[in-house]
Amino acid sequence: MTAYKSLAAFGVVGAAAFAHWRWSKKPIRTPEGTVHPPLAAAGLDGVPGIGLLARLHSLITDPIGLIERNARVHGDMFTLRAPMIYDITFLLDRDAYAMVMNLPADHAAIGPVLSRVPTVGYWFPRSRRDPESLQQLVVAGRRLMAEMLPQHKVRTLPNRITGITTRHMSEWGPTTDMTEVLHLVVYEVVGRYFMGDTIWTAIGDELSRLYRTIADGVDVMRAALSITPLHQFMPEYRATTQLFQLLRSELSGFRSADSPLLGAIDRLRIDGEPLDEADILWMFMYVLWNAMAYPGTYAYWSLVDVLTTPGVRNRVTELDDRAARQEVLGRCVLETIRLNPVSTLVRYLYKPLEFTRNGTIYHIPAGQAVGVFPRGLNRDQRYVPDAPESYDPDRFVRVPALRTTSFGRGPFGCIAQDFSKIVLSSVLNDVLTRFDIVLLDQPANRRCRVHQNYPDTPLTVRLMPRDLGSSAGFRPL
Repeated sequence: MTAYKSLAAFGVVGAAAFAHWRWSKKPIRTPEGTVHPPLAAAGLDGVPGIGLLARLHSLITDPIGLIERNARVHGDMFTLRAPMIYDITFLLDRDAYAMVMNLPADHAAIGPVLSRVPTVGYWFPRSRRDPESLQQLVVAGRRLMAEMLPQHKVRTLPNRITGITTRHMSEWGPTTDMTEVLHLVVYEVVGRYFMGDTIWTAIGDELSRLYRTIADGVDVMRAALSITPLHQFMPEYRATTQLFQLLRSELSGFRSADSPLLGAIDRLRIDGEPLDEADILWMFMYVLWNAMAYPGTYAYWSLVDVLTTPGVRNRVTELDDRAARQEVLGRCVLETIRLNPVSTLVRYLYKPLEFTRNGTIYHIPAGQAVGVFPRGLNRDQRYVPDAPESYDPDRFVRVPALRTTSFGRGPFGCIAQDFSKIVLSSVLNDVLTRFDIVLLDQPANRRCRVHQNYPDTPLTVRLMPRDLGSSAGFRPL
């Protein structure tokens, strides 16, 4: 009997594996005269039975490698199929990047994509839970942030930042773990800018703690874990819950006049209507989620790149002129982001997408997704000459001007490029003006599963205060 049960179980598993293999190979129907990009199945992905596990493993642990492996087999156009989500067609050339990023929001949406990101998509409460309402909030949030980042105000940031960095640095010891302190400076700078001094003084330290924990949830592996019952034990889930409770209890005590962000949210309208209470809290959370999580990690990695690239480090440490040093550090920030951007940008299609390549008309149906690959474009010799894999901030001042894909474009492109560049280069400038820095630990290996992640091991440094009254510049290290 046991043998029969084993055979029956083996048969069920085998049948399921075969059914999945047939599903993964099922062609996509398109209108007459059009074709769909090929279904990708590089390596073990195309093997019946184990293909499902191989694909899921790659999607969760190495999505960048999955795209790169299939690009080597299929070229600049292919479709990834995975259980439980929509098909994603990746278009990897630069013309496709411009086409996809410039699609209007009612054609290529981000709501269904962000609905799979834990904190902003489904952990933090909002008035409605569907992807369409999330799309509306995201579009409104982008408009709000653009209004809060006028050039004349952003340009004054360096003068406001120095007081914050000076206070933080006065609390650092002779040896300091930069993974524990640098992002806190960035968080306070952007927090005070958006929220205002009154709210930051009241809850800023707690917000910094919670947002640093929440930032880990953008990692694909952790996002996958978040849809299982184990999410109850995830630190970022608990932090999201605490953040909601904190904002619900504290923000009611402040007026719009107390905070630039609260004032902007109070003026915001969606379909002519103000936001209700739940969406006010969500919007407050969402703006800070954008303002804190990504600049925090890029500040850290930009400093690591400066300190570990000898030519760059020597150049920065030999500059006495603060403005000149800030200009170089701004290029360093852009170069760190170029090499480690948000690696894939995905849009969900509410309408079909058709385009022509080499005389063939391709059709991607509505209900699927289309994605581009900024990481690949930013490292492609065709678009980034002069050793694109190397760290070279001076590439941004060469002629012709370098065009990267680091910040996206179109209706969902990042509107904070100048803001982020000024904030991060100003913070780094203040740190490198005050201290000579010696690394006592080896920097952690980078982890980038779509987003650039925070380091998971300490980076201890020795901080040697500079003689700021001397004109001799930085002491040699």
